[in-house]
Amino acid sequence: MIPTSQDSATGWYADWFNSAYYTTVYQHRSTKEASGVVELLMRSVPLSPGSRVLDLCCGSGRHSQALAERGLSVVGIDLSPTLLEIARSEVESQVAFHRCDMREPYPDAPYDCVANFFTSYGYFEKDADNFAVLQRVREALVPGGYFFFDYLNAEQTRKALVPHDSRRIDDLTIEQKREITDQFVTKTIRITDARSNSYVFTEQVRLYSINDFERMFRKAGLVIRHVYGSYTGEKYSSSSPRLIIVAEAGA
Repeated sequence: MIPTSQDSATGWYADWFNSAYYTTVYQHRSTKEASGVVELLMRSVPLSPGSRVLDLCCGSGRHSQALAERGLSVVGIDLSPTLLEIARSEVESQVAFHRCDMREPYPDAPYDCVANFFTSYGYFEKDADNFAVLQRVREALVPGGYFFFDYLNAEQTRKALVPHDSRRIDDLTIEQKREITDQFVTKTIRITDARSNSYVFTEQVRLYSINDFERMFRKAGLVIRHVYGSYTGEKYSSSSPRLIIVAEAGA
């Protein structure tokens, strides 16, 4: 197992991503959706069969599966033992999964491409910790390798934030409250079961803008080649649903 930073086991992400409820709350995130964003990656990044790709923060492995189905040699890393266990049991293709903090050196490097899907960035309180992820990405790439980065659109998130919603899944009531404070969007998730037992979890993501990323990518030695606003490849704007950046490792 790769060494992890001291606070890896104590952040909100450790509790939530290891929870048995995480995959229930996000069960609507389908393999079809994963296949769509992987298709955008394949159109944007010059990869050949057998090219080595790292799925950074792979979760339960749905993107790893989609990458492997396209003939790529895939490694997935994540901090959550629970999600890695699901990935190892459900991903049918030959993908190597490892536990690793995204701020630490990545196993089996170097890679032709590092992919970071589904807003798996901006989790840390300190900008230096978030920037360390970009440094590790650059170190893990071959010269001229690519970083495919799929993140929320901070501008649209600020404009269209839904403060509260509630839904039922089987015998669970899932209530979600969202707020923006101090440059972070925070979601509080309360899950109540049939016996009225309640469990509360948190998600928190730093709201970085495209200008922030232009500065940070340049500092990390990553040259931005494409910027998209959706999984179908539309041009990015302030109202786009996503901010997707394709960057090349600089000299």
